[in-house]
Amino acid sequence: MQNFGQNTQRTSILKELSNGNVELGEAFAYIINDMVVQSGITNPEAEPFDVVPDNWRTLANKPDKTPAEIKELDDSFKEEIQCLAESYLLFIAKETRNLTGKIDYAQYEAYLLKYRFGRYDVMNQPEYLTKVKAQIRNAFNKISAHGEASGDNLIDKKDMAAFIYALSTKSRRDNNNNFLGFEINGIIKPEDYAVNEKNLFEPDDNLFSVKLRIAYKVLNNLL
Repeated sequence: MQNFGQNTQRTSILKELSNGNVELGEAFAYIINDMVVQSGITNPEAEPFDVVPDNWRTLANKPDKTPAEIKELDDSFKEEIQCLAESYLLFIAKETRNLTGKIDYAQYEAYLLKYRFGRYDVMNQPEYLTKVKAQIRNAFNKISAHGEASGDNLIDKKDMAAFIYALSTKSRRDNNNNFLGFEINGIIKPEDYAVNEKNLFEPDDNLFSVKLRIAYKVLNNLL
């Protein structure tokens, strides 16, 4: 574990993100940042990220599951999501010297400029940098408010869990493209991530905003 500051501050972040593993968070960060070459366009060489272990998928593929097995799948999926969310936040916190485990906008912007947009040398392209910062602000607003119109201007572990839940599930839609719910498959594919990220970066309330709202409610038993 990295040294985040004084003992009381380290205790604060360790308590807030007690299920986190910074190495897992770092691996997740690098994998998803490699999934797109630019907004909406998939990196053809990128690999998917499997959120769930093999035993979860084995049980999920079992026919005629009992109610207890269905509940086990749901509970364990939520646990994996929470662990990954806290791990990702812990890595972001380490990189931005955050001491609370709750990321503010300046820290989120600094993180994305380095890890998501650093390859484009945006700091030396003022017009592109302005566009990128607008995209980052849109993403922050959506995640920090879990898809709602407003939030507390911090990304905490519940917000991040909703974000990862939305990424690791597919949308079910009707013939009019209306959102009907989630198909849980526990894998983040580059082509799906590219679409979700593009929606995340846009200012309007869109399908990914809906996914975030419902994901937050599902994870916090608000439905």
